[in-house]
Amino acid sequence: MSDSPSPRAPLERGFEIHGVRVAVGASDRDVLDRLVALLPAGSKPCDPETVDRRFTLLTVGESVWQYAMGNGRSPMFPDLELVIPMLDGELRRYVASSAPNRVFVHAGAVAYRGRAIVIPGQTFSGKTTLVAALARAGAVYYSDEYAVLDERGFVHPYARPLSIRQPAPQPAARHTVKSMGGTAGEEPVPVGLIAATKYRPAADFSPERRSSAQGMLTLLAHVMGIRERSAESMAAVRRAASSAVVLEGDRGEADAAAQALLEIAGGAFPNGAGPGS
Repeated sequence: MSDSPSPRAPLERGFEIHGVRVAVGASDRDVLDRLVALLPAGSKPCDPETVDRRFTLLTVGESVWQYAMGNGRSPMFPDLELVIPMLDGELRRYVASSAPNRVFVHAGAVAYRGRAIVIPGQTFSGKTTLVAALARAGAVYYSDEYAVLDERGFVHPYARPLSIRQPAPQPAARHTVKSMGGTAGEEPVPVGLIAATKYRPAADFSPERRSSAQGMLTLLAHVMGIRERSAESMAAVRRAASSAVVLEGDRGEADAAAQALLEIAGGAFPNGAGPGS
């Protein structure tokens, strides 16, 4: 990005997301509505004059787009369908690395019987597909991207439309959990199960148990902004993993893995009480 000053958009709305105040702006109302629709559920409207950072998408010519954030601007792009996800990604990373009193773990998260199932993983590890399968199987959707931890190690909702990848070169399709027959969580829940798993074709999902210390290290390896908040991050993930079942192993098809995880979770906390509670 260049260092030119970030412009103000003709249309702008402010939101507070887990304590981070951002503004999203555009030169077109339909585009602005699309940007707002990508924000997580529970984003609270705020005064756009008092935000920490602006994220702006502007038309700079006929069918030419550019986004700006902070004091930088992107190159110009001819494809709006490419630019919107890029700006959305910049906003998500900013919130994840800046949120006060929250630790963002790069992970999918659902809740089952009052406990969170957390699936740490980077992009392309298959966590969105597994989260979608868990939601279809009866788990409550929290996020397909970040497990948001508070100082107790509880997981807070970060529910956005799930980004389901399509065969190349099609862009990822977004689906609300409701459209998939699932429900989204609204209250923080303690962690009951940590599943370190990634997709491997034809794999038989037979995960091995790991220690809570290994679970903590797995979460810690996926924390956003750890260098700036290492003590806070370590305390939150230690509490999150302290009484959780920790599993590791490759999986095959998501539906089969989802059923297996829910069976394990049901045995570990049948009445909503996690191990060690």
